[in-house]
Amino acid sequence: MMWLFFGSLVAEVFVNGFGDIPIYKDMKNVDDSLVLFDKITGRYISSEIIGDYKKSDVEDFYFKVLPNLGWEKIGDDLFFRGKEILEIDYKQENSKTRVLFSVFPKK
Repeated sequence: MMWLFFGSLVAEVFVNGFGDIPIYKDMKNVDDSLVLFDKITGRYISSEIIGDYKKSDVEDFYFKVLPNLGWEKIGDDLFFRGKEILEIDYKQENSKTRVLFSVFPKK
């Protein structure tokens, strides 16, 4: 997890488009990966991060942190909160892990 200090102001780095989902350690947001649609039926958000970590470590982090943010696990890499579903797709590419976060309205 990365923290930025400015006097007494502390800001945590979050996944682009998700104001409350922290980025694991020093993974980075993938440029131009954010897709956001706000419709009458709900919001659709997709954003990706990448970093030099094992897939299992990143999965374990989000498995532990998301319930603390109100997301209830309802399936493999699938969470529910309010009227939204959060789907997470993990991909290992050599030493790097890519994580795609997608939020969409519950049907």
